Amino acid sequence: MAHFLLVLGVLVRHKALLTNVIIEIFDWAAMGLDMISIKKNFSIKNINHCPQTFWQLLVCVIGGFVFLAVFHMRYSEIDPSLFQYRDDGIITLSHAKNWVEYGFIGVGPSGERVEGYSAPMEFFIYALLYWAFGVGYFSYIKLQTLCCTFLLGACCTYFFSHRKYSAILFSVGAAVFLSTLTSFMEWHASGMENAITHVLFIASAGVFFHFAKIRKINYSFSGIVFFASISRLESIYHIFPWLIIFAVFWYVFEKNDKGFIFLLITMVFWTIYNAWRYYYFDSLLPNTAVAQDISVGDRLAKLFQMNEGFITQAVDNSKTIFSSHGGYFLWLVIPFVMSVKLEKEYGLVLLLSVSLLLTIWLNPFIFGPTRLDYTRSTTQMAIFVFMMVGVMLYSLPSAKPLWWLVLVSPLIFLTHKINYTQPYYLCCNSDRFNETRKFFLAISEKERLPRPTIANPDLGVMSWYKQFNIVDLGMLGSKIMARLKNGPEVADYFFEFAAPDLVEMHDYWSCMYRTSLLEDVRFQQRYQLEVGSFITSGYCDTPSLPEGVWIRKDILSVSDTRERKLIDEFSNHFSVTVIAEELDYCKNLPISTSARCAYVARTAHRFLPEIRKSGQLDRVIALFDDSPSKDFDRFLLTGFNHPNSFDKAIDFLYAYSKQ
Repeated sequence: MAHFLLVLGVLVRHKALLTNVIIEIFDWAAMGLDMISIKKNFSIKNINHCPQTFWQLLVCVIGGFVFLAVFHMRYSEIDPSLFQYRDDGIITLSHAKNWVEYGFIGVGPSGERVEGYSAPMEFFIYALLYWAFGVGYFSYIKLQTLCCTFLLGACCTYFFSHRKYSAILFSVGAAVFLSTLTSFMEWHASGMENAITHVLFIASAGVFFHFAKIRKINYSFSGIVFFASISRLESIYHIFPWLIIFAVFWYVFEKNDKGFIFLLITMVFWTIYNAWRYYYFDSLLPNTAVAQDISVGDRLAKLFQMNEGFITQAVDNSKTIFSSHGGYFLWLVIPFVMSVKLEKEYGLVLLLSVSLLLTIWLNPFIFGPTRLDYTRSTTQMAIFVFMMVGVMLYSLPSAKPLWWLVLVSPLIFLTHKINYTQPYYLCCNSDRFNETRKFFLAISEKERLPRPTIANPDLGVMSWYKQFNIVDLGMLGSKIMARLKNGPEVADYFFEFAAPDLVEMHDYWSCMYRTSLLEDVRFQQRYQLEVGSFITSGYCDTPSLPEGVWIRKDILSVSDTRERKLIDEFSNHFSVTVIAEELDYCKNLPISTSARCAYVARTAHRFLPEIRKSGQLDRVIALFDDSPSKDFDRFLLTGFNHPNSFDKAIDFLYAYSKQ
């Protein structure tokens, strides 16, 4: 309870001016709604003829500002380094920027097509804003939080906007309730897709509510529901049951099949989008799922087999989700279930809310524990918990049953106090990774190394600036790494073919790649430490692990290797003839390894944007037709527009490792 009072108290004591402005706006709206008959001589012409929708819109705007005020005050009490500008959110923005600047969806200027994100709507919104205005990730994330908070408040208020006092009371209550749920608040402002998901889910419920209220369907609003279905790649799992519920609801109450037509239109949009995904990425399974071993089929099989360990973990995760998103507040209204008199449109909202709570409770069984934070992908549940509370209280036939609230409120607030989570660190603060990026850049400038290939596990900020080509040790941005993972072939791929110029590892990742890469004899032979130390291991059964930044010796500015000379020559002037001559040289070397010409392909890959711009790409690709590592080389040079070229590259790597 202290957290509720804290937010309200701060608003009253320290934001008096803002509070007074809101009150003044509210009073003006109230007078407009209740006293129009007295305002015949009001100075604004025809104010008494303003439609009801105008006043409802005004109330929604007030609700939006209420949310902004409450959320702003709550955020001012939380250390922003805990939750703002998460690197995983910037991964999505990096894909969008790559699309705008280099013409393909990926993470590096010379990279491959890859769907290393799971938030399509955030991807498209940022792509549009970056294309139109060049908005940076820092500004975009602040703008996303601001706009989505306002829209969330406006959408929540809409459900009761025909009754001004109920609407404002609900918006205040919802804002205060949500602001005390740490997971919801932090992920809402993290820069990830949560804020967009919150708005689109409540807006979709508002669309269904609006149709039920006016008894008319506008098919153009299917776009909003479709957008909600791709706010995350798996959001259709929550939205499709909503479409079924609405279609059946409409058939029962309106006696026609227009609800099913609305469902069909929405699903056509969703199908078209996923057909495009399959065409563009050659798969409906995003690289994020491959990298994290997310398999719905495998999880369902374990569920049907009643795998005890699997079920125990899923139940524990579901309990964490339910508690973190305030599910215990539903105790407030359970006694009213039999006494409420629901108007049909509010009954529909209640059904949608129950459906969402059910699919979210089952989420860990279907998709497993969400990466970074078990509660991250389900924060929209908190909105609909309070929506259920609001609908139930609003639908009471009289105030008499409210005595229950007096009895149960202390228990609810005690439960909230017990379950309240102090603000906590959300993984992957981008500031730390930005410092590593600057260090990489300084080394590459010192060594006169154009567009270096880097290997590190933190993809967002590192790839957003488009200064490097990427070997993603975190696997999200690399199809090959996502499939090889940490198997025996990954070392050959890393040392013989990808051969990143700069490598950075730390913490968990040093542990993960300790045996396969860090302890491989080739790592000591081919890389030298630029900066680093040994850390006490909290991840592996070893007393210490190396962490730091390493540089490949062959590409140092003082190196006399053919690769370094080729880099220097291409830095001054790219020549197809030089590539042909270098390939002739390496193919005739008296060694049998099929990696002997890999350095030529790597160098061409380094300058791929310039080769594409010059119009000589087809000539360059043709030169590698008889390269000893042709399948891998062609992947490097065509991966940006041939989404399945990695298949042959992986087959080649498997065959190479068996030699």
